[in-house]
Amino acid sequence: MTFRGELLRKGTHIVALIVPFMFLQLKRSTALWLVSIGAVVALLQDILRIYNKGFRRFLYRAVGEIYRRWEMKRLGGASYILIAGALSLFLFDEKVAALSMVFIIVGDTAAVFIGTKWGKHALYKRRNPDSTIRKKTIEGTAAFLVSSLMASLFVPGIPPLWKVVGAFIATAVEVGSYFIDDNFSVPIITGMVLQVGIYGKLVMSVR
Repeated sequence: MTFRGELLRKGTHIVALIVPFMFLQLKRSTALWLVSIGAVVALLQDILRIYNKGFRRFLYRAVGEIYRRWEMKRLGGASYILIAGALSLFLFDEKVAALSMVFIIVGDTAAVFIGTKWGKHALYKRRNPDSTIRKKTIEGTAAFLVSSLMASLFVPGIPPLWKVVGAFIATAVEVGSYFIDDNFSVPIITGMVLQVGIYGKLVMSVR
């Protein structure tokens, strides 16, 4: 993917900050319905993209730059992040769900740009299904951690210590998400640890 493509892709990623904003500002049930509808729409689009040649041609002509080559026949990041958002709000307190989503949205965006532009020291490399090489760098990982810590300042209601713990957990999960999309694994695993750590149980309630 070109740098311009990454810029467009992460621009759409940043727009996803509306999800944690809804978690904090809207009634829990309303936010859950909205995010769930968004997840269904994104999932249906991916299914059509993967299995319908005509729709796939149309979509790639319009916004093809936001897809990486190895994602052509896989679910896109929007599906993973919206599904994770819906599950997070169902399972966790809305403040925990919002913080977990902020970690992946802000942290991953910073990691990609810093890692792509200045990443020199690889933590590991992996071969994608299309034979391209993707790598995690120390610089990108550091950017994920620092940006997550900074972004957590804007999420109210979470003790500072747990924000720090959450940022480190999110960073570790992002680095370790080798076989699963980090848009899903980071908010779910980080949210689960924070929810149990702060409240002692999963919420599993739509109030």
